Amino acid sequence: MTIWVDIINPSHALFFNSLMNEFDSDRTVYSVRDRAETVDLVNLFDLNGVVIGRDFRGKTRKTLNMIYRTLNLYLTVENFDYVFSFENGMSILVSKLRKKKSILFCDNDLKFIQKKSLFQDVETKIKSLADNIVIPQACYETFKKNINPDKIFTYNGFKEDIYIADYKPDLKFKDEIPYDDYVVLRPEALGSFYVKKNESIVQNLLKLFLKENINIVYLTREKEDFEYSKDFDVYIPKKGLNGLDLCYYSNGVLTGSGTMAREAACMNKTAVSFFPSEKMLSVDNQLIKEGKIFHSRDPEEILDYVLSKNEKSEKIDLERCKRVKEEVVKITKNLFQKKIYN
Repeated sequence: MTIWVDIINPSHALFFNSLMNEFDSDRTVYSVRDRAETVDLVNLFDLNGVVIGRDFRGKTRKTLNMIYRTLNLYLTVENFDYVFSFENGMSILVSKLRKKKSILFCDNDLKFIQKKSLFQDVETKIKSLADNIVIPQACYETFKKNINPDKIFTYNGFKEDIYIADYKPDLKFKDEIPYDDYVVLRPEALGSFYVKKNESIVQNLLKLFLKENINIVYLTREKEDFEYSKDFDVYIPKKGLNGLDLCYYSNGVLTGSGTMAREAACMNKTAVSFFPSEKMLSVDNQLIKEGKIFHSRDPEEILDYVLSKNEKSEKIDLERCKRVKEEVVKITKNLFQKKIYN
């Protein structure tokens, strides 16, 4: 029994590194998309992933590249019996074409809510072809309106809990950073299909935070992100770093996307999302409601919030994260074994 895992984003490397440690399969093979720190993290975890394709920012180029990558996956990934992936229509289409089974993990219900692009519509329909879909309970109501509920399995927590459950701080990590105190800043994912606005507030944030002598570790996702920081004194890591270590040792995490804010929130760190929309993922709305994520598109409001959070963060509740991981592992193993023996 061979499981194929296709990893397309940095957080997915952490997610599957944690999840697959709990699996006993005859063989697990990995493929990886070259995007941001994804390849570096796959190598850091010794997953031996084969790099197939990369990502682009422009919508047309991005669409064509995803089609091209799907074809490459179909032609080059060796024989497998099951595919595991996260928010990944490419691997689901390949599994269907090769008549194999699939489990898809998701947490982004915003794609169902907002006005979508044609390609995003197609991609969502392809994802719905997965044999089973595992999602946080927070986004169940939206998913069940758009996907056959019989395929959906939920857990009480967030995908970030799964890999935070295994987290142990790297005591040498601070040697990688030129600061004793810093905040992490990651730009908006303006190249993603589900992001409708095309305006960044990153330069205004950089200007305000540096004026307050706050050190910044700046994480680029796409080559265009370098343009925002070219006139500012920030630290840009030369290689992919473990985002959990970045969160743990930081004084706060500011991101225009969702994952790093949720990681920080689940670790009881100061977490700010400046996601470019009033409509948010349900998982983000849940953490905002709980007061664990602060959302704003006002740079001065964000600065004031971070400055107000001078108190030390609470200790990471690993027991809660472990309970979430145990639930997800149990669901996944049950689905996997059911398909094998049926």
